[in-house]
Amino acid sequence: MINTMNLQTQPLIIYTPQPTDTRNIPNHQNQGDDKPESSNARNTSSPQQNIPRSFLYSENIINEGVNVCNRSIIGKFITDKPIYVSSIQNGLENIWGSPSGLKIQVLEGKVLQFYMNDSADQDRILQGNPWIFRNAWLIVKPWDRQVDYHTIDFEHVPVWIQLWGLPQHCKTKQMGESIRALMCNVEASEFYEYPGKQVIIKIKVAINVNNPIMSGIHVGNPTDGTCW
Repeated sequence: MINTMNLQTQPLIIYTPQPTDTRNIPNHQNQGDDKPESSNARNTSSPQQNIPRSFLYSENIINEGVNVCNRSIIGKFITDKPIYVSSIQNGLENIWGSPSGLKIQVLEGKVLQFYMNDSADQDRILQGNPWIFRNAWLIVKPWDRQVDYHTIDFEHVPVWIQLWGLPQHCKTKQMGESIRALMCNVEASEFYEYPGKQVIIKIKVAINVNNPIMSGIHVGNPTDGTCW
């Protein structure tokens, strides 16, 4: 017979293994997520690596664009008012004599490019520079492939100034040339005869559109006195 009273009761302890957190173990791979890797995937480079970072184009692929721009004009409106192509198209066609194929494209702000079909219209419009359109200056320049339109001088324009009030014996070409010498960038001097046979002197000078045009000067000598 076994005396159970003398047996010591021992607690039963059961050890269970704890799950291991593999997130912080380097180079650990989830066995359940393993997928076979294709040899083609390892050897194929990204498509972007094959795209060149520059492109040198030849002249023949831009000939059409150059020819179109050669028959165009760069212009700028000197005004504080907004410019809308839809509202100026008809007006410009009227004052420019309806140039064939006139199209207008806004380059930036009040700087526009005017396309047309006939180079004769282009030359005529350039010769009439500057233009007054709805009480605003419209300065036009020829398109030049070598010139960035941001660098074009739209502030200085040639204008014809009439010299009124001179005595008849003072209306000479030399007088016009002498007066124009007082002003900067004078381009020409000539006579103009009105229908009433009145003759005046006109001088063509380059002015800054941001500065007011001089209204007149005193002209004279000791014999004739002065006139305005």
